[in-house]
Amino acid sequence: MNDSLIISIFTKGGFFVYPILLCSVIALTIFLKRFYLSSKDKIISRSLLIKISSYLDSNNYDKAIALCESDKTVFSKIAVLILINRNEDNNVIESIVQDEGESQIHRLSKSNEILGSLSNISTLLGLLGTISGMITVFKVISTQTVVDPPSLAGGISEALYTTAFGLLVAIPSYIGYKYLNSRITNIAVELQEESKKLIGRIKG
Repeated sequence: MNDSLIISIFTKGGFFVYPILLCSVIALTIFLKRFYLSSKDKIISRSLLIKISSYLDSNNYDKAIALCESDKTVFSKIAVLILINRNEDNNVIESIVQDEGESQIHRLSKSNEILGSLSNISTLLGLLGTISGMITVFKVISTQTVVDPPSLAGGISEALYTTAFGLLVAIPSYIGYKYLNSRITNIAVELQEESKKLIGRIKG
């Protein structure tokens, strides 16, 4: 998108360009924040897994628990519950892990649905801008016996530019929404696998 097109969108797109712009800012903010919070180093630290394994080799559960409590990754919050409840039955531990895992996944996916909604809202605002532009066009037609093409240009420009801008915001927002959902699904699977490994290591 070149500078002249951007200028045209904001000078000829009409009022609805601005709420669409607001949607784009909010959507980008949500995406970047969720992307950062779901990055690999925020979920599972390989160095943490190695250190936990080392402490378990020497049956030093206290150090393993202290390590998990000081760690900031998502898995450390699950691991510490496994270690603290290591003497419970497997079913009890698995239930605790499931509850904590669901809580962590919910935290990671927070605001994702808003991102998906912003995609729909941007599309609808673009459509609303189109309708507004066409109303302007028909108003000109109804008030002029001989229609002057330049007098229609404003309404047509508003319709086209608002629609285009709405789609330019909606499509990346939807792609970001689907990408984050897929990313979090993969995280949930990885957390589950590592949790099972740790439980198996303790109970095996």
